[in-house]
Amino acid sequence: MHTLEQAERLAADFLRQESVGSDLEAVLVDKDGCKGEKGDFFYFIYNSAEYLATGDDRYALYGPPAIAVHRATGECRWVDMQEFSEVDPFDRRR
Repeated sequence: MHTLEQAERLAADFLRQESVGSDLEAVLVDKDGCKGEKGDFFYFIYNSAEYLATGDDRYALYGPPAIAVHRATGECRWVDMQEFSEVDPFDRRR
């Protein structure tokens, strides 16, 4: 079983590997409410480092809104909008 901290490192590594060659550096968002756990998965929101530093929408990344890390295996994968909405990993609908 992985801890939240271990899963966060796995998600950051996954994001670095998946974004090689991209024009913008993608990073995990390090704010409360942007990482959490639900069921068998940890969830992490990400965006470009430039967007997080400037808030300028020109640098925002579009696509899957989060990365999921399986609690037992450490496997990382993209979370699509449908799953994100259904699972509500950060309990935003409260």
